[in-house]
Amino acid sequence: MKFLNYIENQFEKVLAVDTEFLFDTTKTIPEKVICFVYSDIFTGEVTRKWVYDEKDYTPHFDYDNVLLVSYNATAEFGCYLKNLHGRPKNMWDAYAETSRLYKPMRMGKGALTLLTTAENYGIEDKLTVVEKERNLDLILRRNEFSSLPFDYTLTEQKQILDYCQSDTEILRQLFIKQVLDIETKLDLKTEEDFERELWQIQNRGYAIGCVSLVERNGIPVDTKLISMFNEAWPKVKDNLIRKINKDIDVFTDDLVFNHKKFDELIIRNKLTHRWQRMKSGHFTTNKKVIKNHLDNEDIKKFNEIRTFQNMTKLTSYSPGQDGRVRTSINMFGTVTGRASPSSARYPFSASKWARNFIKPSYGSYLVYIDYTSQEPGIMGYLSKDENLIKAYQSGDIYIHTAKLFNYLPENAVRDKKNKEREDIRNLFKVLYLANSYGQGPRAVAEALRCTENHAKFLQKKYREIYHKYFTWIEGFIEAGLHKKYLTTIYGWQRHIKDLFQTKDGKRTDIRRSLLNWPIQSHGAEILRKALIDLTDDNFEVCALVHDAVLIQIPIPEFKQRLEEAKQIMVNASVDVVGGPIRVDHEVIKSNYVQEGKDQKLFEEIMNEINTYTRTELNVHPNREHPPI
Repeated sequence: MKFLNYIENQFEKVLAVDTEFLFDTTKTIPEKVICFVYSDIFTGEVTRKWVYDEKDYTPHFDYDNVLLVSYNATAEFGCYLKNLHGRPKNMWDAYAETSRLYKPMRMGKGALTLLTTAENYGIEDKLTVVEKERNLDLILRRNEFSSLPFDYTLTEQKQILDYCQSDTEILRQLFIKQVLDIETKLDLKTEEDFERELWQIQNRGYAIGCVSLVERNGIPVDTKLISMFNEAWPKVKDNLIRKINKDIDVFTDDLVFNHKKFDELIIRNKLTHRWQRMKSGHFTTNKKVIKNHLDNEDIKKFNEIRTFQNMTKLTSYSPGQDGRVRTSINMFGTVTGRASPSSARYPFSASKWARNFIKPSYGSYLVYIDYTSQEPGIMGYLSKDENLIKAYQSGDIYIHTAKLFNYLPENAVRDKKNKEREDIRNLFKVLYLANSYGQGPRAVAEALRCTENHAKFLQKKYREIYHKYFTWIEGFIEAGLHKKYLTTIYGWQRHIKDLFQTKDGKRTDIRRSLLNWPIQSHGAEILRKALIDLTDDNFEVCALVHDAVLIQIPIPEFKQRLEEAKQIMVNASVDVVGGPIRVDHEVIKSNYVQEGKDQKLFEEIMNEINTYTRTELNVHPNREHPPI
């Protein structure tokens, strides 16, 4: 195991680490560290420390010379941030590496927990599942936020330390097996291979530490507004649905969906020739189909009802005592490596209307910084397609492409009031999405409402204009199929078990499904690099989502720090893909206000709540702030 020997030579110690702790009142981040155990990977030496009664504890080793091995290390990092002074520099997260090595392949049984991963690697745990649950219960029931006493007897302390140590023993064995797995699976042979691989693993581990800091920061919110919403929403939701249903009559008086009435709605609106049916004969309620027909008022109303129904699971939001909403964030839970919050009850989840609850702490502004049209920029820089780079740098790839097709004059710019120009722009947006995600002529024809032959012509010409990109992406995928995995510049991987997948009895070539993976996964790498650099520069990052961050900055230094943050994010894109991805920003001085349908939806909800409670609430108070 040459890679293992290489790792041993790079560090003074390699330690498997596990901590036990109590959560804060939001049950999200470690608030009180109970104990920790370190097991030396190579010597087997064990260090056990009970720290429950200590205010803080500084480890006896130098972070710079030690590699820590953990599993899903956000919790461990949270413990270090709370009690152990700082963020370790060198972390091997066995969860991230397992996820990298096997997603989307199934490794074996169940989700990728420490126990299931160990079992899949053939590692036996000294404790049974029942014993582990019993120990976990012992830790949690002695919670100082409960009514039970929260001191631990000497017997209980030993029991908890034994439990903690059992996980480090698993980690020791898992680490050694994982090193061998990486060496053989990725065919690492030279010292250069080892150096690159170890750097990439440490980079992912350190990024998890940065995420832990984001979790601890949390998102500042308007607690009064959230309290009002949580209390009233369950009562007013049905009223809103009934109001809308009066116009479309698709639900019963008890608000149960009636498929026969939905069929009648489709027929009434003369949409039968463009609407898919299910095997039952009823018209489908598929989200994609609904989305393609939102230009119809009745379909728009039906979609609004579904939105209200789905919002049930989004209540209630639970701010901590400091007025911040927190959730754990999984940095490596998706195939592309994008970060995702563990809870839908999060103001930066998929439901953008909820961002209206966000409100900066007094004396600060929040700023939302996102990458602008990130994907075509990544596509251009990775493939070195000059036409695509030029199209991205133009500021509007759809308008630029329309010019290359001679659909628009050279001096044309986007004009939202010009319907003809917007229709042309939408045509090339459809072409871009279709070619980026592997859609065929039939889907393009349906979206553009043209013949399949014309769709074929448009797609062929599009590929000719950006031929360098398409040559690159096809070569990238074929090379990945040969190796059985795709990989980013920083080493995140998508492993491929079989070129064909079976669905509904049909074998389907997966090449199309892989087309956008290198783009989205490199986007995730860019955000990780930006997050590392922002937190290293002491920015208070409160949230991250796909291609954006939410940062809080004190007002006196806002102007300067905003420009610094934007430059860090641009520099991160240059480091990862070799060219600058533009960023845009939005300053939030009081309650977050959005544009378009999300803001309209939120205001509709709050108006209904105001009516129900018979109170007047200034939804967006103009709080006085000094000027920037």
